[in-house]
Amino acid sequence: MPDDDPTASTVEGVELRVLLFSVLREIVGTGELRLQLRAPVRGEDVLGRLVAEYPATETYRSVVRLAVNRVYAPLLTELCDGDEVALITPVSGG
Repeated sequence: MPDDDPTASTVEGVELRVLLFSVLREIVGTGELRLQLRAPVRGEDVLGRLVAEYPATETYRSVVRLAVNRVYAPLLTELCDGDEVALITPVSGG
């Protein structure tokens, strides 16, 4: 990956714990990822990295909600080293 790619996995930067639920968990095959991204990092960068590594998640990109440290947050929220990021898809049912 080029050096200017903020989602490159080989650069030092912000390390995040990413929690996945529902269909995202099924696609990725795990409920938790550890990602390292170059700062500054926003929620949308985490989604971009997920889609790059797991293209089947692209279908859900427009409906994913973000929670940072257990509080809903906009996708443009800047993330800090050690943050816990949850990617939440809508759920149907009663």
